[in-house]
Amino acid sequence: MYPKMVNYGAIGAVIGHEITHGFDDQGSQFDKDGNLQNWWNPDSYKGFAKRKECIINQYSSYKVPNTDLTVNGKLTQGENIADNGGVKEAYRAYRKYVKQLGREEPRLPGLQHFSNDQIFFLSYAHFWCGHKKDAAAVQQVLTDEHSPEIFRVIGVLSNLDEFSKAFRCASGTPLNPPKRCVVW
Repeated sequence: MYPKMVNYGAIGAVIGHEITHGFDDQGSQFDKDGNLQNWWNPDSYKGFAKRKECIINQYSSYKVPNTDLTVNGKLTQGENIADNGGVKEAYRAYRKYVKQLGREEPRLPGLQHFSNDQIFFLSYAHFWCGHKKDAAAVQQVLTDEHSPEIFRVIGVLSNLDEFSKAFRCASGTPLNPPKRCVVW
């Protein structure tokens, strides 16, 4: 059995990601019974479109390693928004669990120099560890609606104030930028 901080950081973020899709520009097209019926009013759509544009611009600025390509922020925006929302909600759920528990979980043996919040974020990042051959990375960035794994980590964590606080990232650094994209 894994500690809750590890579970919430990995599978909690995945569950949060999928739930977030129910509230994005695709999920907004279906009512509570699954019928095709948009339930957003015009102001909701305008607000979402403005926030979505920030995500598109952020991810479009990421250069894919070992290529001359950048992430297609328009193609990947739905998944990027779900990643951002999923981690944010998983972290909130984890902190709620800790509050209900009435204390922090014991620190992990051998990793006592990391706080439990840091372990949560490390667990999220670890979930996306992997290596692709350059040709596979090119194929992914040209056709896949998911951003390359490195940007599923960097993009999300740079948008979370909670991450910056947990790791004490200096203001104005890549993981604690002056401007963050927040959709939810």
